[in-house]
Amino acid sequence: TMVLIGIVAFIVADAMSTGFRTYFVTDNRKEALDQARIAMERMTREIRNVRSSADVPTGTNNQFCFTDINGTRISFRYDGASNILRGEGGAGCPGAVENTLATNITSLLFEYVDNTGAVSGGGGFVTGTTRRIRITITSTKNTESVTLQSEVWPRSL
Repeated sequence: TMVLIGIVAFIVADAMSTGFRTYFVTDNRKEALDQARIAMERMTREIRNVRSSADVPTGTNNQFCFTDINGTRISFRYDGASNILRGEGGAGCPGAVENTLATNITSLLFEYVDNTGAVSGGGGFVTGTTRRIRITITSTKNTESVTLQSEVWPRSL
């Protein structure tokens, strides 16, 4: 009887531990996805409203600063640690008041694409040539990683 109880307990414990591991993996992946999705939605919505190509003072691989159609200076940048920061106001970028947009971020990449589909050779925004901005965000929670990518076609470029 004791041996049978031990075997049944082992089988039940193994099934439960597999269920718990699966739950935590799914929960970590969901948290990583939520952080990346929130940041991506906000950035694409606001970048779509770039006022003009001349109103982009900073466009690098990990930072994008622009003036929107309402005249507000907005910036997005990766802080190199684990956050995407959103700045608003200020005369230039950086220098605006920044708030954390997303955490658990392992990389943020801006790529600047021209009308032929080629990515800017220097990796930066090219006034008069850039037509869309490709954003790639990687978010990691514990060991689970999620990568999202989107392309934004600003209205005024």
